[in-house]
Amino acid sequence: MFSFIGRGAFYVFTGSVLLSNHWTRYVAGSIIGLVGLAYIALEFVPSIEPPQNMKDADNSWGAEQV
Repeated sequence: MFSFIGRGAFYVFTGSVLLSNHWTRYVAGSIIGLVGLAYIALEFVPSIEPPQNMKDADNSWGAEQV
């Protein structure tokens, strides 16, 4: 989840899992899915830079800044 596309894909997936049974789940799933699509769209806007917590501190896995 170190990019807008990764976070957006996660939200779209989570929203699609919620789409079943009751109308409240349809509403919640739709809202979460739309937020995911908004994150994916932010990846393609050149003037918006990802926040610091979405940037890797190092190119290796598990690197944390202390």
